[in-house]
Amino acid sequence: MPPKKKPPGKDEGAADLWEEFMKRHYKMQKEFEVPAIQNVKDIIRLHEEGEEVKKWTFDKEFDRMAFRVLWHSLRAVNFIDIEAIWVWKCNGRDDSVRSVCFFLDTDPPPNVKDLEFMDNGVTELGCEFLGRLLGPHGNKIVNRLLLDYNQFGTLGVEKLAVGLCQNSTLRHLSLNYCNITEDGGQHLRFILMYVQSSLEVLDLRGNFLKEVGVAEIFQGAKRAKNLTKIDVFDNKFSDTPDVVKALRDLFSANTTLTYYDLAGNQISDAGASMLVNGMIGHAHLQVVKITERCSNKTFEALEFQLNATKGKKKGKKRK
Repeated sequence: MPPKKKPPGKDEGAADLWEEFMKRHYKMQKEFEVPAIQNVKDIIRLHEEGEEVKKWTFDKEFDRMAFRVLWHSLRAVNFIDIEAIWVWKCNGRDDSVRSVCFFLDTDPPPNVKDLEFMDNGVTELGCEFLGRLLGPHGNKIVNRLLLDYNQFGTLGVEKLAVGLCQNSTLRHLSLNYCNITEDGGQHLRFILMYVQSSLEVLDLRGNFLKEVGVAEIFQGAKRAKNLTKIDVFDNKFSDTPDVVKALRDLFSANTTLTYYDLAGNQISDAGASMLVNGMIGHAHLQVVKITERCSNKTFEALEFQLNATKGKKKGKKRK
C-alpha cells in the first residue's frame, strides 16, 4: 500500500515519522516481493482515521518474510511509538521472535512494555533470542513477557534464564502450558533469586514441574523481594514432606508474596492441614488455593485462617 496523507490532529514529528515508515515499508515490500499482512493493514487504516494505535496485535497467519520486512522498516526509521506487541497463534515460530527482537534491540529502545507470543510455535531458539534481548546489557523497557502454549520445555527456560537471571525490569513472566519439566525448576529459581529482580507475578500453570521442580521454585521465591503472586496450578506435584516444608518456609520468608495458586495438584487433606498450620501468624497471606479434592473441613480451616489473617490486618489499621 502506497503512503497516504498525514492523519489530522497528530503531532507533527510523530506524523513525519509515520510517513517515513510508510514510505520505507512500501519500498521494502516491493523490493522483497512480500504480501501485505492483514493486521498491518488494519493498523494503518486506524492510524489514517486518526486513532493512536499503541498496541500492535497479530492474530492471523502471516508471511514470515513480510513480518520481518515490517520490523526492519520500523527500526530503519527509529519508530518507537508502540507500547505492546501481541503475536497470537500466527504460526510465526522463532522467526517472528527474531524479527521483533531485532526491532526492540535499538538505542534508544522502542516504548514496548508488553510482549506476547502466545501459541506461536516458539522453540528454545526463540527463547534464546528473548534471553539475549532481555539480558543485563539488553532492553530495559519490556516489563511483561507472555509465552503461553509454546512447547519449548525445559531447554527453552534454560535459554530464557541466561538473560532473565540478570534482568531488573521484568515484572510479569507468564509461561503457562509450555511443557516445562522438573529440571526447569532450577532455571526458574535462578531468575527469582536475582537480587535486583523486579518480578511481581510468575505464572507457570499447566506444566510438569512435579515435586523437584516446584521445590526449586519455592526456594528461589524466598529471595524474590517483589514477588506478589505465584501460580503453579496443575503442575503434577504432590504434598511430599519436601514440598510442604518448602511452602511453609516460603510463607515465613517472603511476606510480599500474598497469592498462591496450588490447585490442580495432588494435595491431600493431611498435606493441606500442614500448610494451614504453617500459615498461622502470617498476616500477609491473602489467597492460597488448593485442590478441589480436599474435604469441606479442610476448606473451612483454610478459609478460617485466611480470614483470621485479614482480621489481624484490619486490627492493625485501626491503631
